[in-house]
Amino acid sequence: MEKIKFIGICLVAIIVLYGCTDLEEELNDSVSEAADVSAADLLSGAYSSLRELQHEQDILATYVHSSDELIPPTRGADWDDAGAWRDHHLHSWTNTHPHIDKTWRDLNSRAFNAQLVLCNGDASATQIAEATFLRTLSDFLTLDLFGVVPRRACNENLLLPPTQQLNRAEAIDVFISEMEAILENMPNATNRPAIATQNAGRMLLAKLYLNKAVYKATGANGGALAGPYTFDAADMTAAITYLNGISGKSLEDQYFSSFTPTNTETSSEIIFVSENELGGATGPIRNRWHMTMHYNQQPSGWNGFVATADLYNLFEENDVRRSTDIPGLTDVLGYNAGFLIGQQQGPLNGDFELEELDDRPGNPLVFTEEVDIFSSNERNGIRVIKYLPNTVTSVTDENSISFSNDDAPGNDYVFFRYADARLMKAEAIFRGGVDAEGETPLSIINELRNVRNASALTAVSESEILDERSRELYWEGWRRNDQIRFNTYLGTWQEKENASTESALLMPLPAEAIATNPNLTQNPGY
Repeated sequence: MEKIKFIGICLVAIIVLYGCTDLEEELNDSVSEAADVSAADLLSGAYSSLRELQHEQDILATYVHSSDELIPPTRGADWDDAGAWRDHHLHSWTNTHPHIDKTWRDLNSRAFNAQLVLCNGDASATQIAEATFLRTLSDFLTLDLFGVVPRRACNENLLLPPTQQLNRAEAIDVFISEMEAILENMPNATNRPAIATQNAGRMLLAKLYLNKAVYKATGANGGALAGPYTFDAADMTAAITYLNGISGKSLEDQYFSSFTPTNTETSSEIIFVSENELGGATGPIRNRWHMTMHYNQQPSGWNGFVATADLYNLFEENDVRRSTDIPGLTDVLGYNAGFLIGQQQGPLNGDFELEELDDRPGNPLVFTEEVDIFSSNERNGIRVIKYLPNTVTSVTDENSISFSNDDAPGNDYVFFRYADARLMKAEAIFRGGVDAEGETPLSIINELRNVRNASALTAVSESEILDERSRELYWEGWRRNDQIRFNTYLGTWQEKENASTESALLMPLPAEAIATNPNLTQNPGY
């Protein structure tokens, strides 16, 4: 057999769609002969490879930039990048878009890493279950974004393209069947969010059932159809049943504790994360605060992305999700968690005394609702601080503050948390599902709003459920999925004046993918 050695390099030309891997190993020309590496090591590699999805050009770009929650303004010569960021917001991407190409490769690569475990003859039932979850999670996102999922059997030749291409309507049934078959073999732990537990499996199954009607709505040409969708009551009931089975979790009184450097140790909501080790192995999670903070704030940011005014104005003034003072952050660095608007403050001397900040040209650093996606100054746009930087460790001189491992922070990236599960349940009941526990959408949402210090609602509509999901989950990576399901994704919003065509419901398959895999067909409209 021909062997192919790869050491963290791209295998696009050889294994075609699966991008890069972090594993160092020797593979024969079929997946099933990757037995030189133990199943435990392969599984560990599959988990660690999830960290790449934290990159600002992956889930954040495709799921949040393309939604009504975020604007990527060009500021003079900053953040133009040949229009790559604007393309997401305006839905003007093409099949050569660099971020879309990266997301396709990264998701398929994560699925391939999990597939190596499934093809290892020594894998235990638990390891197979965890790897199945990891593959399904990546494949679910691939299906949601691109409408097709390439897969290969264990004995397929890696020098050839994958022979199986799951389309939307069939893939959702395959994913549900595979997950239901292994659920009971997943670890039954409630305090290990960095591994695929039964809680994580139930959450993923609930998302599959909740979105099933979207994927079944496929046109004769294979493209996605716009809603409104017809949600089967049995699917909604199945989603509710799985959500009710999530155990050992509760709503967290301190909202931002789910996003701190110690989030998985302190938050009662975390269900599944991509783990980052403080000062050690970590993904690029620091982009979540660097990408939005101004150069003159601490830690110095990249002065990039901002929230839409519509998102900011969804919140009541006292809603803790909108703004919360954080000890060690607000009193030392001058900003709150949540949304930053108005005059900004920061430490300008060695004793941490807070003063009003200026931008680089010397204007008062006042963040405004007004923003122009094509031409903005340094001050335009409301900023978001959701994942929190590490606290200050020392002041090295009059104007220099030291942060603990800002380049390798310990904030674990959250895929699933309990508040999302509660809102999914409210939605599934609203769409006709039966809850054995007798809850109502209104009672569930008001329970959440009470914890978040927001006033109770008197009634719940479809639009109100969508709005509450935005209040709770803003910038976490689910907004595109939500907007499509609620049939608002093709509309207009701040700095997106034109409605999108139905083709925007799917991303284009990258030109590179089609060139190397003749079994793929480009999505309609591209």
